[in-house]
Amino acid sequence: MEIWDAEPAAAAAPWVLTWEIAYLAGSGIVGVGGEVWPDRLLLGPSYFLYGLRAYRVPSVWGRGHEFYEDPRTEHVLLRFWPIRDVFDPVLHARPERTTTEPRPSAYVPATDWPALRRQPDLSEPDAADDPGNEDREAAAIRRTRARIARQLNPDAAPTFTILRRHAEDPRSLLSADTGATCRVRLWRPVGEGEPGVLGVDRRIESEDGSRDGVLVSAIVTVLDEDGELLTVRDATEAEAARVLAVERAWQ
Repeated sequence: MEIWDAEPAAAAAPWVLTWEIAYLAGSGIVGVGGEVWPDRLLLGPSYFLYGLRAYRVPSVWGRGHEFYEDPRTEHVLLRFWPIRDVFDPVLHARPERTTTEPRPSAYVPATDWPALRRQPDLSEPDAADDPGNEDREAAAIRRTRARIARQLNPDAAPTFTILRRHAEDPRSLLSADTGATCRVRLWRPVGEGEPGVLGVDRRIESEDGSRDGVLVSAIVTVLDEDGELLTVRDATEAEAARVLAVERAWQ
């Protein structure tokens, strides 16, 4: 699997084009392989339209018995490239069991997404960093997660961790999966100021004098999931625009 910045040229021989489609990605991450040990590729934002071309190598023996001509194995090449943002709050973020009609969301499709920027050299994390008690499968999955987290944060914005339940309030409307953007709600100390953390559309939703704290909501993007623990960063302007559009449409 390959992700290109723009429509690529045709693949060179021995690849043969099998089919080409426009692919609507409900998630910006695709996987291939078994459930236990899948390989994952970050395409870019969710609810984007991507071009997708599939190539294969005809299964015939070559004179030198080249690997790609082995009839016992089929080799497939999938090439993706971004076309445009097709997110629609009415179609893609309708709350479950709602009976209300949506309001105008004023959502404007965006092009400036961190995952679509030209990436610096983000090689797979070094296997030498694997804990000594971690098996190959677990280490490979962890390294893949680390790579995707860095690709979702190419500007190295500050990150922090929250519990999944902080993003599961029904009013958040958008999921808290890796790559997704959602509103989170946390109790924070009164007067606390953390630059770069919970700073996008930050709102004070309620105060609790007994706890000397305030319920703060803000918009974040999820970089990684580890059970109930989420690693997040503040959302960018384009990412936050989707959450704000959903809130205008349904709240």
